[in-house]
Amino acid sequence: MPEPDKSLVSPYLGEISWEAGCELQFPTGFPGFEQHRRMVPVEIPSQRPLIYLQSADQPGVCFLALPVRTVDPAFELRLSDDDRSLLEFDQLDLPSDENPAIGTDVLCLALLVPFGPTVQTNLDAPIVINLHNGRGIQAVAAPAVTGSFRLSRNGAWESVC
Repeated sequence: MPEPDKSLVSPYLGEISWEAGCELQFPTGFPGFEQHRRMVPVEIPSQRPLIYLQSADQPGVCFLALPVRTVDPAFELRLSDDDRSLLEFDQLDLPSDENPAIGTDVLCLALLVPFGPTVQTNLDAPIVINLHNGRGIQAVAAPAVTGSFRLSRNGAWESVC
């Protein structure tokens, strides 16, 4: 018997409902929010490409994100062996020296954080979601290679030193 739909009232998004199979599982949570391990991705068509990651357990916790390539079209994903294991890519038929393909194997998101009158993101710590099983992590690149970007007044993303 399928699980019933779930719902909550978010102070940011209003009432949202989802099927249990739509939840994303974050085995380690988010840095600073480790207890939030179940997220619901929410897209509002008029706000695309924004993606909200709403906590399935805490209505007041919601993250705002964009696909990384909307910020930096040349972004290349680099996952550590630990990241690949947490995402359970070791259970798929992917060569261990090859990173999963963005858009095919993973959804790769840039978390947006307020910065004065605009927003900023760190592409060295993207949210990576395995599209085959719904498991996600915040993957911190070591060494840092891409850096942070800030949305400028003219709507373009600028690299932040």
